[in-house]
Amino acid sequence: MKAKADFLELPNRLKTLAVDQTPKWGIMTPQHMVEHIIGTWRISNGRARVAPAASGDELDRRRAFIFSDVAYQKNITNPVFGDGLMKLRKPNLQAAIDHLEDEMTAFFEYHESNQEAMEAHPVFGILDYNGWIVFQSKHMGHHLAQFEIDF
Repeated sequence: MKAKADFLELPNRLKTLAVDQTPKWGIMTPQHMVEHIIGTWRISNGRARVAPAASGDELDRRRAFIFSDVAYQKNITNPVFGDGLMKLRKPNLQAAIDHLEDEMTAFFEYHESNQEAMEAHPVFGILDYNGWIVFQSKHMGHHLAQFEIDF
């Protein structure tokens, strides 16, 4: 599991991405990847709220995965978004990285001042601070590996 400093250092690493860099797998551009990650940080810091998309046995199966040592598969399709790329929201990659940095900082501030806070992840259900750290470690590790950034 990654530490706060590991996460907060990531925006500097992302600045090494070239706008047109080709991923090792998948269809995301660097900016699509960063904007995708922004969404999970917005949910984890309470700025955006979503309902879990699964319940019962399906949710249990998904949670077992996120809390396991099993990595995300390459080319996995997000069950919430489906196939294809989402529309870009930021004017450029640097603006997306800056926004990500803000959302990450907000996550740590939010959970430091609300230690019992729990937020719903659309795929993995209700997560507390530690659950979000586990998720973000696995999720970001997957996407950073797409672009050969160590995490």
